[in-house]
Amino acid sequence: MKNIKSLFKNEVSKKVLLFFNENQNCIDTVKGISLWIGGDIDIIQKVLNQLVKEGVITSHRTASTTAYAYTNNKEIVKKIEKYIKKFKGL
Repeated sequence: MKNIKSLFKNEVSKKVLLFFNENQNCIDTVKGISLWIGGDIDIIQKVLNQLVKEGVITSHRTASTTAYAYTNNKEIVKKIEKYIKKFKGL
């Protein structure tokens, strides 16, 4: 996984990470995520693909669609939460 800070440089990536951090049990499609965070589906799809490669988001494929969820890796979640608190000034 890249440096946590680098994952937050892109505004769409930041929105996706904040969404999943606040909704850690959520499993949704790219279309659903785009409705929640607002934004272009194609751009969000690219961000999700990158976050899957980084191990921050997991993908769950079925015959007709792919759903995305937050990682179960507690170490990664803890690092992301720590970074979010830092940049939100908490």
